[in-house]
Amino acid sequence: MRFGTLIKTLSAAAALMALTAAPAQTEETGYSIDSQSWTFTGPLGHYDERQLQRGLYIYQTRCQACHSLGLVRFSSLGELGWELLEGQTGEDVAKAIASNYEIPYINDDGENDTRPGVLNDTFPWALGNPKRATATYGKSPPDLSTMARSRIGGADYIYALLTGYDDAHEQPEGAYYNKVMPVISMPNPWPADMSDFEYPDGTVATLEQQARDVTAFLNWTADPYLEARHKWGIVVVLYMLALTIVSFFAYRIVAAQVHSRLEAEGGPEPDH
Repeated sequence: MRFGTLIKTLSAAAALMALTAAPAQTEETGYSIDSQSWTFTGPLGHYDERQLQRGLYIYQTRCQACHSLGLVRFSSLGELGWELLEGQTGEDVAKAIASNYEIPYINDDGENDTRPGVLNDTFPWALGNPKRATATYGKSPPDLSTMARSRIGGADYIYALLTGYDDAHEQPEGAYYNKVMPVISMPNPWPADMSDFEYPDGTVATLEQQARDVTAFLNWTADPYLEARHKWGIVVVLYMLALTIVSFFAYRIVAAQVHSRLEAEGGPEPDH
């Protein structure tokens, strides 16, 4: 590759990275979404297990009355790094969480019934079906399983939306004001008085903290294999680096042998 071509390629790559790193803007308002600091961003990103546990708690207390997690199985919750009692496993914790949910099914008599959740079940939808959801809210609330990957801005978008409510703005009946989306039908999930709300682990439960925790949890539901992918990425990069070094020295050895042979035979000078 010529030097000029290399410079152009690197410049194009730098420009693309700059555009990617720029703050996202919502199409509806042009509101600039500030980039937040997350443990799971970057090539060495990882999840804070305590934060994921708190995020699950916030989802259960603030979100699940309207929004489903239809792609998340209870079995995956065993990987959230719970503090375990002697002889207990993460799977036991996941089973206990699943058993607190009522899963609809058709019984042997062909009638609608419910049963306690098991590991292979996904989070049930409290609203049951889209028609009931539409009748209640005018629009079916979206499933949150992959929300962090289906919106421009990802986790930053979700955090900005959750912290963007402002009840001071008057809106039509059934509508709410949000900086990210001025007219939004999703009710403000945060009660006016949260002084009596506490985290089980004692973390101070400010609105911003709750929003960060549930955002991190939703990023995990959308990308649960992030840590494994990053670990394998590092292994692959190191492997390719080692392979490049070995290939370079192998080339030098072979080139030296060819050069020596040409000199001995009085052949032409090699170009390289």
